[in-house]
Amino acid sequence: MLNVNKLKFILFYFCFLSTAIAAPVVSEKIIFLNEDGVHYVRYDTTRTSHKSYDIWFKKEKNKVSEQHLKDFLYLYPNEHKWDNATHSSYDLMKIASGSYATLVQGKLDNTELNISNDGIYTYTNWDGKTKTPDNHFGIWNKPDVFSHLVYAWVFPNNFNIISYEANRKGDWVKRNNTITFYGKKVNDLVFTIKYQPRSNPIYKKLLKALNQQKQIQLEQDSKGVKITLAATVLFSSGKSKLSARGKAILRTLSNALSRHKDIKIIIEGYSDNISIKGDLVKKYKTNWELSAARSLTVLHYIAAHNVAESQLEARAHGSNKPIASNDTQQGRAKNRRIEIMVMSTKK
Repeated sequence: MLNVNKLKFILFYFCFLSTAIAAPVVSEKIIFLNEDGVHYVRYDTTRTSHKSYDIWFKKEKNKVSEQHLKDFLYLYPNEHKWDNATHSSYDLMKIASGSYATLVQGKLDNTELNISNDGIYTYTNWDGKTKTPDNHFGIWNKPDVFSHLVYAWVFPNNFNIISYEANRKGDWVKRNNTITFYGKKVNDLVFTIKYQPRSNPIYKKLLKALNQQKQIQLEQDSKGVKITLAATVLFSSGKSKLSARGKAILRTLSNALSRHKDIKIIIEGYSDNISIKGDLVKKYKTNWELSAARSLTVLHYIAAHNVAESQLEARAHGSNKPIASNDTQQGRAKNRRIEIMVMSTKK
């Protein structure tokens, strides 16, 4: 009697601890997408006549049970107990009710969300391979199928909805910037949803100018356009002097922005958490100094290429605000970066 619901950031396993008598199972899942198109808040509720419910969490190294709830904003019922012994790979949160509700904040990662070079976001809740031992996948329920399943996305106004589909029969309804799937007697559901930021002339211009450059990511939201450049694109390791490739990229960027007088450009430097060592300590005592030097180098180069200094601002964050784990070489490489935010100053 197992129900698995995989929607990105947390892997939930639900188990009804009751007899296997068929009972109506009504589930609603509503995703409220943030303006960046990646972060969200999700509301889940399931209602059944079963007397109890277990929520299964994949065990993680050095993680105590309650840490599974770190991204939860709301949980009903509020009383629960943990069972860490029954299964070697899972922690079970036991709820003395056949119905539950949660509100969780999260972030879509690249295992479920793909952003194409032309700015189209494609989300799917199943990788096409992973299945349970009894061949369930996507969003599923056991021993009963979902008698009613409602699956909705609420998009911010800065995104256009391109397409949406499910692998099971159901009714799709689009109201304003919200899409909803209504399914009856369904199970093992996979959803594919495509959306795209609304037209931003600067975003389109930069997308064309940078022309699929590797290690450069463009994003847009209601505030403007964010350009993320890996530090290795601009600098040698431990250096704040621009490489030849770095100069070429910033020159292209400056040319694309120089005619726009109604924008503000904020350049932010970031580093990993590895301390400055060796001879570099003489020049950069900490990662703060290195990230500051790099952001200022970028600022001065852009200013020297026909962008007014009054439009520019430099910031340094050091090892603060990582976007990946500093426990791996790959994660540290992602954290060593320059972010350039281009915002409109029009009122």
